[in-house]
Amino acid sequence: MAVPGQRAPSAPATHAPAPLGGTARAEPAKDRPGLDEARGTRRAVGAFLAYPPTLPILSVLIFLGAWQLVGSGLNPILLATPSAVAVSFVKIVQDGSLAPAFLRAMEVLGVGFGMAAVVGIAVGVVMGRSRTADRVLSPYVNFFQATPLIALVPLIVIWFGIGFVAEVAVTFLLAVWSIIVNTSEGVRNTPDTLLDMARVYHTTERSVIRNIAMPYAVPFIFAGLRIALAKALIGVIIAEMDVSLAGLGGLIQNFGDAFETAQLMAAIITSSLVGVIGTVVLELLRRRIAPWASRSKVHTQV
Repeated sequence: MAVPGQRAPSAPATHAPAPLGGTARAEPAKDRPGLDEARGTRRAVGAFLAYPPTLPILSVLIFLGAWQLVGSGLNPILLATPSAVAVSFVKIVQDGSLAPAFLRAMEVLGVGFGMAAVVGIAVGVVMGRSRTADRVLSPYVNFFQATPLIALVPLIVIWFGIGFVAEVAVTFLLAVWSIIVNTSEGVRNTPDTLLDMARVYHTTERSVIRNIAMPYAVPFIFAGLRIALAKALIGVIIAEMDVSLAGLGGLIQNFGDAFETAQLMAAIITSSLVGVIGTVVLELLRRRIAPWASRSKVHTQV
């Protein structure tokens, strides 16, 4: 019984007995297996997304899905769906209209782009090594770089007529200037220390170009070749559409005139794939010829 004026005694505190080790151990969470499974899933998803081809493939699939969804609700003349384009591609392969057009376009591209590569690299090396040549040729290179070369197609037809030679000329004119500019830029940027060392040892100009300037310019040359390939493919299609109505360009023109949108897009995608495959081949060739060259250090000139 509590006495008036005095505080009632507090109840004694109760403590759970400590374990033998002297320290209390936290009980494991009951949902630990679920947490481990979630973390494992996140790691797997992260590794999947980190794999280089994953994101490009996913983006293409998402794009195709959106295209199919949007195209399904539109008039097929305005926009054909990917499935319709695929069916049309098989159709133009089976009826024999694609193969000869494709082969002719590749023939024009091979000759025009090959000539542009040889001439462009040779002129670019000369401009990169000779200040006199650079001052003489730069006005012409800059002029044609700034000129809308498509406007020269009628003049080319007057000069070379309607046929294969005119198509090659258009392809060459669109492609060569990017190769010249990038090659000369690469040769011109050869480190002075290497050139000074070559002068000390009285190295010939031919040896300097072959052993010093050209290896250093390889990344620039291939950057120019990649740009030129895209321009050359554009030149092929334009020349075939405007000059001869043959090849892939003629096929595209004919399908467009007939409002065959699915077949038109199949031919366009075929020509685009040529550029993509050509770019990959050039990159593999660069790695084979000059594995030391780093693309990240190259400032390309379009």
